[in-house]
This record gives sequence, C-alpha cells and structure tokens, in this order.
Amino acid sequence: MTGYSCNRTAIPYVTKPLYLFPMNEDDASPELKWYSIGKLWPLLVSLGSAMVMLLAFFIPSVQDQWDRYQSREVIQQYEHLGDQFFDEERFDMAEKAYEKAFEMSEEKRLDIEVKRLNAKVNRVSLEPKWGAKPPEDIQDIDFQFLLHLQKDKTDPRQRVFILNSYGIYLSGVGRTADARAALEEALQLDPNDVLAYVNLGNLFDQMKEKAEAEKYYRKALALQPTNIQAHYNAGLLFAEQNRWPEAVKEFESAQQQDPEDVDIARELANARQHNEETQSPRQPPGNK
Repeated sequence: MTGYSCNRTAIPYVTKPLYLFPMNEDDASPELKWYSIGKLWPLLVSLGSAMVMLLAFFIPSVQDQWDRYQSREVIQQYEHLGDQFFDEERFDMAEKAYEKAFEMSEEKRLDIEVKRLNAKVNRVSLEPKWGAKPPEDIQDIDFQFLLHLQKDKTDPRQRVFILNSYGIYLSGVGRTADARAALEEALQLDPNDVLAYVNLGNLFDQMKEKAEAEKYYRKALALQPTNIQAHYNAGLLFAEQNRWPEAVKEFESAQQQDPEDVDIARELANARQHNEETQSPRQPPGNK
C-alpha cells in the first residue's frame, strides 16, 4: 500500500472589518445599527460614570480654589492697610491690620507676622515722654528676633529703624548703657540718620550729660534743619539751663514746622515770658 501524502495549503481566515458606524449610515441595515449601539452602550455607560466621578472631585476643587483666591484678596487688603498705617506712623493700627492678615493666612505668612512684630515694637516711639516705661506686651525678645532677621540684609535702613526703637525701649527700662550701644550701632550703619542723633541727645539728657545732649541735637539739626523733635528737645534743654533766648529760638523754629502743636505753643509762651523777665532792666531801689 503506497503511502498517501496530502499537502495541505493554509487558507488564510479573512474577516471583514466591523464598523460600528458605517461610513454611509444610509447603507447600514437596522440590525447593524442596533448591533453597533449595543456594542457601544457599555462604553458610554463607563464614560458617564467616569465623568460623574470626575465632576464630583473637580467641582469641590474649583470651589476651594475660588475660596482661596478670595481669601488671598482679603489678606492683601489687610496687609496693604497695615502698610499705610505704618507709613503714617500709626503703629498700633498697623499692628492690628497685620494681625488680622496673619490670622486669615492660617498663620502661614511669616512675612506678615514680621511686619506685625515690627509695628508692635515701634509703638514705643509713640510715647511722648522720653524714658517712659514701655508697654508691658513689648519684650526684649521682640527686638532681638527682628534684629536677627535683619542681620544679613544688604539694606541696613530697616535695622537702623529697629535699633532706634530698641534704644527708646532700653532707656525706658533703665538700661542706658545698652540703649547707647544700640543707637551708636544705628549711626555706624547710617551716619546720616537724624533720628539716632535726636535719640542720643535725649539719652544723654536723661543721663544728665547736658553738653553731650546739646552736641547731638546740633548734629541732628545740621543734617535736617527742619526737624521738629531736635528743635523742641533742644529748646527744653536750654530752658532747663535758663538759656531763654536760645530756648525761644528753638521753640519758634519748632512751631514753624507745626503751628498746631499745643505742647510747642505752651513751651514757647513760657520761654518768652522768662526771656522778657530776664531782659527787662531792674529799677533802682526806692523807685516805682
């Protein structure tokens, strides 16, 4: 029996591509259309569920972003208000505005907290009497913290400003040597800082070193002839020494800068009265 061999030729299995939507829908049979929709429906359901889940996640996120945007706007408004109060030297109001801005930032904006602390410590400069006891809520550590932050700054002006307030604070707690060191450091950073010269004049006057006090007042006026504080404090110094003509001159110069100041007007009137009394010639005894 002879072997029988059968060479089989592989016949490729060719399938016609299935189009869910025919290129020409008019040529598609109703059965094919329903078949295509049936195939597509689970995909549409899945996409719908995914869209619902995405919206459920996305909508709260949009609301949260909007709330954050509005909060940032309000924070910026309070911060701007604090900046305005600070420039006007209304440090108590500036502190409150910065405090509100820091609170609304959920205590995350350290830069605003630094501004608040800066306004707080500068409240000591609002005390009209030199050497008065500073407010109890202002502590030495507040100044140390701010000075530490300003230590490596290229612009020394902010540090000079803080040092002036620190000198006022230290004089108020009786640490005159430390006050002098703080004010002298301010002058080392800025030799033309008029406020430091005035404060040093006040400090030396407090220490009963009248000649030194006068020297610093004159240095302040050499830099800024219109400085009210230097004229007024120099007038007080001269009045204390019964140098009435000089006192009158200084009080008059101060009044030219601020005609409405009642303290200046009172001291000027007092100095003029004493000056007239000392300059009027005394009558010989027995004459009326």
